[in-house]
Amino acid sequence: MRRALLSPIAIGLSLLTLLTIAGCAKAGFWQYHRGVVRHEANSQVKANIALPVFTESEFNSIVNDSTALQKNQWRTVSVTGTFIPEHELLLRNRYVEGKYGFGVITLFKSNAGQSFWVDRGWIQAGKDAKTPPNVERTSTGQIEISARLRTNDLNNRVKGSFFALPSNGKTELQKWDSSQSVKTADFSLDLMQASNPLLTPQFPNPLPELTDGPHFAYALQWLLIACLALFGRILIFREELRSNK
Repeated sequence: MRRALLSPIAIGLSLLTLLTIAGCAKAGFWQYHRGVVRHEANSQVKANIALPVFTESEFNSIVNDSTALQKNQWRTVSVTGTFIPEHELLLRNRYVEGKYGFGVITLFKSNAGQSFWVDRGWIQAGKDAKTPPNVERTSTGQIEISARLRTNDLNNRVKGSFFALPSNGKTELQKWDSSQSVKTADFSLDLMQASNPLLTPQFPNPLPELTDGPHFAYALQWLLIACLALFGRILIFREELRSNK
C-alpha cells in the first residue's frame, strides 16, 4: 500500500495540488491587497470631496509638498490666474454618453507663479475627421477657477494616448511638457467652474467610480479554488486507499 501511495503519479498529484494551492493563495492575497488599496482610495475621495473649498492661500502653502498634495487629492480648490492659450492640447478617445470626443488640456499660471495643466473636460468631435472640434478659446486675462486637485492621474490619462492637436506622437506627461517647452508642477486640476461662464465645462471630468470593484470577490474565488484543489486531492487519496485495500 505504501508503494502505491508513494508512486510517481501520487507524488505528482500531491505536488501539483500544493503548487495550485500556493498559486491560488498568492493570487488571492494580491486581489485582496488591491481591494484594500482601492477601498482606502475611495474613502479618501469621499472624505475630500466633502471638505470645504481649499482657499488660494491654503492651496499655495502646499503646492511644493507632494505628501500634502496626495493627501488632499480630489479636494476642490479655488485659484486665480491666467490660461496660456498657446499651450493647449487635445486628447483622443474621450467618450461621453457614447459620443466620441476629446479632452481639452490647457496650461494655467496662477498668480502665485505656479504653472500646471488644467483639464477643461470633454468636447464633442467635429462632424468628420477634417472638421476640428469647437473648443472655447481662453483669453490671457485674469480668471478665477474652481477645480478638483489631481496628483499623478494626468500622467495615467495621457499615457498610451496620442495627442490630437498638435499631433506630436508623445505619450508621457514629461515628454508632453518638453514638447510644449514648459515646466509644470507635479499636479493638475480638473476644471469645474470658472468666473467666465463660457469656460465652465459642460462635461467636466467625473469623479471616479467609488466602488471596491471585484477584487474582494476575486480573492474569495481564488480561496475557493484552492479549497477545491485540496478537496479533490483528498478524494483521490481516499480512492487510492480503498483500491490498495
